[in-house]
Amino acid sequence: ETYFSHLKFAGTIGIQLALRGVIFIFHGLFPVCEVPKYVDLKSTCELLSKWNNYAQRRKENETQ
Repeated sequence: ETYFSHLKFAGTIGIQLALRGVIFIFHGLFPVCEVPKYVDLKSTCELLSKWNNYAQRRKENETQ
């Protein structure tokens, strides 16, 4: 794994989680505004699971 591939992967996760966090904070302040389906908790959990599976596959490939 190169430095830049790691930066891209980790940076993407960080930015996505930060943006979703802002949406949830906004929702906390203004509960009448619903959280869009594409960033709700279910889709966030699914995305985290997908990223985790990808990271695990990369780690397994490093040891082979």
